[in-house]
Amino acid sequence: MCARYVLEAAEKQILAAYAAELTEPFTPTINARITERMPVITADEPNKLQFMHFQLVAHFAQSPKAVKATFNTRDDNIMSSKLWKPLFVNHKRVLVPTTGFYELDKVTAPLENQVYKFGLTDRPIFSYAGLWSKWVGEGYDLPYYSFSIITTEANETVSAVHDKKRMPVILNKTDESLWLSKDLSPEDLLQLLQPYPDELMFAKRSAVRANTPGRISFEDGNSL
Repeated sequence: MCARYVLEAAEKQILAAYAAELTEPFTPTINARITERMPVITADEPNKLQFMHFQLVAHFAQSPKAVKATFNTRDDNIMSSKLWKPLFVNHKRVLVPTTGFYELDKVTAPLENQVYKFGLTDRPIFSYAGLWSKWVGEGYDLPYYSFSIITTEANETVSAVHDKKRMPVILNKTDESLWLSKDLSPEDLLQLLQPYPDELMFAKRSAVRANTPGRISFEDGNSL
């Protein structure tokens, strides 16, 4: 978690939700998957919705393909990691716009391959807390920009179906500007990484199915 998320919103809806401009056209998607370029807002340029690859590539990696499971960042590992800590303390933080995410039910009915979609009841478009990195290397004419979504302990809504008991960090609307602030201490920023309140979330059975056991399949043939 979180390996697939949703940004099923038109450009005008995204622009209305953020005081930022899109740097290129965007097409709504129910299937934001690993390595796909998705819009994010950085602490360095908070007035721009710029596009980066989902799954962070460290600046010291040999190539963008030489990565492991870096699409997520555990909140309890940030300050002890040689990868995450420098990004965190040097303001390489992003907002990741979204309208929801998926989880495969591995708790209540693990053999049914049922997928659940999670979202918020108080606002349709919201933000995950994330980190980003810039990679430059041979064979690539342009820098490779990428990001990771931070996860925290799951609330009851998500843990009811998610066996690993993790969920993406969903920021309160008032905390989005704080997450991008360069004035807060690391200790204060870490306090923003909390499970989202259960009463403000919904979980519903999704028409998206896990046709292969343990993997979520989409119409485009890609699997989670």
